[in-house]
Amino acid sequence: MIVIDDWSYMRSDMLVSTERLEGSPLVIVSGEIDHGSSGALQTKIDTFLDCGDTVILLDLSDVTYIDSGGISVLLSTVRRLRSDGWLAAVSPNANVRRLLEIVGLKVDHGFRLFDDRETAAAAVQKMAGH
Repeated sequence: MIVIDDWSYMRSDMLVSTERLEGSPLVIVSGEIDHGSSGALQTKIDTFLDCGDTVILLDLSDVTYIDSGGISVLLSTVRRLRSDGWLAAVSPNANVRRLLEIVGLKVDHGFRLFDDRETAAAAVQKMAGH
């Protein structure tokens, strides 16, 4: 894994940093994604979308809470990627995973859910091979 950005953002109780995983951006989020911090996450994701990335991976292993502001960021990203790519949640805890299921993201073809980075990397490699 190559660190592409040592930028981190702390607001409320959220920290964001980025790396690349198999060529795709991996946005590592920890803490709470809420109304106070979701704008910073959207800005970071939009940077990758504006550069033409078609797969965005979110490592949510250290996310403890997501409110409607965070869900809005995820839905907006899925909407932008739907035609030619996808957004993935990597390693969400049981509560975050359940929330993603409740809001219907799990069944959206523009969204993927992976248990770990290795599985996400394999899916990105598979997509690149096609």
